Amino acid sequence: MPNGAEQADAMQAAGWRRTGEVEFAAELSGWNQAREPLAAAMGAAMAALLRYWVGATSAAEASSLDPARVAALTEVLADRWCSQSFPDWYAQADDELTPTAPAE
Repeated sequence: MPNGAEQADAMQAAGWRRTGEVEFAAELSGWNQAREPLAAAMGAAMAALLRYWVGATSAAEASSLDPARVAALTEVLADRWCSQSFPDWYAQADDELTPTAPAE
């Protein structure tokens, strides 16, 4: 993951072993051991987006959100992440997924 170096502590705490600058491996004896490592990896991969999360889980909540924060999330997701192609694998840190600071 391109932000793997920033997420190393969380990944290692969940059982991942660092194998490169931004690469990790986990040795499991079966799929029943994968829940915690996979949850940590998913959280680490989404860490750059979490500061943009606006918290709306319903239409009623969404209608009361700050329009500037909604616009920032829309820009990050639609205009940056969803409109580009990215490598399937990162072997070194990459800033192409780092969004700009959220609107205040």
